[in-house]
Amino acid sequence: MNRLTNIVLVIFILCSLNLAAEETSKINNINFRDRIEEFSLKNGLDVILIEDNRSNNVVSSIWYRVGSSYENEGITGISHLLEHMMFKGTDKFEAGKFSSAIKKTGGTENAFTGRDFTGYYQKVTKDFLSICLEYEADRMTNLLLTNNDLISEREVVKEERRLRTEDQPISVIFEKIGLHMLGMINYGIPIIGTMDDLNNITLNDLKYWYRKYYRPSNATLIISGNFDREKVKSDIDLYFGSIKDIDVEIDSLPNETFKPSFDEINMKQKLPNPILILSFIKPKFIDLPSKDAYALELLLEIMDGGFSSRFTSNITDKKLAINTFISHDFYSRETSMISIGGIPRQDVSLEKLKQLIMDEFVNLYNEGLLDNELANTKSRIIANNIYKFDSIFTQTMSVGQLESKNLSWSLLDEYILNINSITEQEIKNAAKKYIIDNRAHVTLVEPK
Repeated sequence: MNRLTNIVLVIFILCSLNLAAEETSKINNINFRDRIEEFSLKNGLDVILIEDNRSNNVVSSIWYRVGSSYENEGITGISHLLEHMMFKGTDKFEAGKFSSAIKKTGGTENAFTGRDFTGYYQKVTKDFLSICLEYEADRMTNLLLTNNDLISEREVVKEERRLRTEDQPISVIFEKIGLHMLGMINYGIPIIGTMDDLNNITLNDLKYWYRKYYRPSNATLIISGNFDREKVKSDIDLYFGSIKDIDVEIDSLPNETFKPSFDEINMKQKLPNPILILSFIKPKFIDLPSKDAYALELLLEIMDGGFSSRFTSNITDKKLAINTFISHDFYSRETSMISIGGIPRQDVSLEKLKQLIMDEFVNLYNEGLLDNELANTKSRIIANNIYKFDSIFTQTMSVGQLESKNLSWSLLDEYILNINSITEQEIKNAAKKYIIDNRAHVTLVEPK
């Protein structure tokens, strides 16, 4: 190594250390509590203002506490179908008028339905914020629901189901696993619904769903970005303050219990490679001891969280699998699943890959963590947590999802502290409790 190379290397190391120190210092600067103001209107509408003045942009969003987990067999998909209908206009804003106005300003708008929420947002410059609030307040109460629109949007949603689920082997697989493990209740209900239920939902069903859930006391308005605080408060009061909170009883769903089926699923799908999926029941977030929740988060990151993860080092890099994956909902409002799996190499069976994956958890429990493995994993999680909040849209989504699950946005501020508090023994305990001793549902998929 020549002298010039040595100098470049030293400079690179010093810059890296400075960057690491700089990023670490940001940990104390991303706290939402320093930038959030929250209050409620007399009609029950919750409002959260998140200040971020780094650009001239703002995200205006409204979240309704209703999604597929609020549905029941017979009307599955109704939350998502109503989301489509919400763009059909009112007497004041005919269909397409508002969307066209936003596009002309260079802004964007969209909506989304999840298991726990239905949300609507606009990304605009701050000068256009007032009209966004006027529009959302108007369609909260004055939506025009017609049978002709239902007929056309029903077909759009059915086609969406065909394209995103029925024509996607992976989606078909996970929908089937969900029904086996969670049933047609809560998180087992497909967000887009079943084809039979979509065909049978009536206009009266939609009107009831709209009246029942689209009201101030069941909604959270979140504004993020650069805005005039006093002006936006005045606009919120002007457009939303006079909306009456209709007294509609939100019936609790039948207290159904479902016993998971652990019968192995063997499927053939139009896929180029076989797939293994191991599914584990995961309690809802509020039922998990706090230490368990964050230890489990770290455990799954250690296993499959990056190029230095155990799955990568011990399975993928050794040419035993083409890839591996882990998915789970950290802040789940209901009982959910941890899904772990991968695609084996040609000379590796699905059963062999299953054993390799489980061995990683057993080895961690028996032998503990490697040198610096815990510190490096914590650093990676913390860095990801810092970077993702660089976007005001991500800030909006993160706060909105928590609030819609009846969890506080303050969990975002506590996340790093909770991650840093976890010990090696707590991670080992989580491996044993939630994976090793937790019965796995096995799905084996072979190519057709």
